[in-house]
Amino acid sequence: MFCPHKNSYLQLVCAVNPRVINKAVDRAMEKKHFDPHTEIPAAQRLESMQPSLYAPCVDITRARLGFGRIGLRLINRDLHSPDQLVQLQALHSIWDQVQISENAIFLINLHVGYRLVDLMLASDPVIREKVCLILSTLASYHQGREQITSRIKIIENLMRLILRDRREIRYAAAYTLRTLSRDRCSSEMLLKCEGIVENLLKSVIHEYAGIVLLHLKTLENLIEWDPEGPLKANAFQVMLELFSNGDPRIVCGAMDCMTQLCKHPVGKQLADIYDLTFVLRPYLVSPSIEIRISAVGLMEYTTLTTRSKWRAKECCEELTKRLVSLCHVPNKPPLQLRCMQVLINLCDCPDIRYHMKRFWERKVKAIKIRNHEEWDGTTETTSYGLETGHNYRTMCIEGVETIKNDYGDNAEVINVHSYLRHIHDVKAGLLYAINWKSYID
Repeated sequence: MFCPHKNSYLQLVCAVNPRVINKAVDRAMEKKHFDPHTEIPAAQRLESMQPSLYAPCVDITRARLGFGRIGLRLINRDLHSPDQLVQLQALHSIWDQVQISENAIFLINLHVGYRLVDLMLASDPVIREKVCLILSTLASYHQGREQITSRIKIIENLMRLILRDRREIRYAAAYTLRTLSRDRCSSEMLLKCEGIVENLLKSVIHEYAGIVLLHLKTLENLIEWDPEGPLKANAFQVMLELFSNGDPRIVCGAMDCMTQLCKHPVGKQLADIYDLTFVLRPYLVSPSIEIRISAVGLMEYTTLTTRSKWRAKECCEELTKRLVSLCHVPNKPPLQLRCMQVLINLCDCPDIRYHMKRFWERKVKAIKIRNHEEWDGTTETTSYGLETGHNYRTMCIEGVETIKNDYGDNAEVINVHSYLRHIHDVKAGLLYAINWKSYID
């Protein structure tokens, strides 16, 4: 008999094909063979990559032709086929092909985005979900974002799906909108769509947690570009209400949105009216480190006005003690940087500056800052940076956001050395602020 696992024959000469004998024995033993083309999940992907809505009679593991340039043109043409099954097959094929950057750019040049507009409101929910997933991938390219945002109808259809469709499609549409809002030019085009901010603010109150997180990230990007419209739509009050949410991820997202709102003069006035500095005090002792980082980042802007500094003087001892203790967390450079900046803002008040000089100057001098070999440039320090040294970029760390610069042409790029040098400069600025005198001896 032939052993397929060892690729060898158990006997040298046999009058019958050994594979026939193997099949007869397996059938007699009722042994089931594993067929990768028929087993679930399809194409042997991870379960998490499978859509929640499955297309009937579609096997994406077997294609009718090779996907060269001619094949891409044919499947692009099949999107408008009168046969719904052909449309489903074309969408599944395009979804696989846009994962390859070269094919994605070629499909963008074929104006596949415009062809998908008519399918966004199709009767089949599988088509609607798949169209949103394809648009999300296309929106990760500059050419794709330009093509999508050039038609305001695409944005209107996305908002219609977000507001009225089933949960799976609402999530896919929200993911597409978040991807589009990453670019500043695209954010400007999104804000031209009437009622987009108001609808998103209504959705974040009574929506599922995963969809709310996507909406909050979209709102953060839109508010960063133009905070006036969200302020007029009462975004400040909505975000303040989300502070009491039980999910720490939603609280962090609301604080990040509030940070963008407080960059505007009206946002600073509202922060003084609602006394945000006192509202944020309990979050400085939160068990979630992400909430503490977001709370201190928001406090950087709530402590800029004179009114907030004199208000903080009422809890000077407690507030400064907590902020100085958070500065002594060397495995969280973003938290150190933000805490020291808040203390610099508070040192503009003479009484707080005197308190810092008397009680905390020695503690500030003892703040330890990590070197570049101990930190891998992400918001949370893991063992990967210590184990792999400078090869940490080859590791896959899910759920960790890479720190990015706020301004400049390369806003998504971070240099670990310059960031740590900036922390040293801020520490020196804090010591200078503590020892600053408003008169000349």
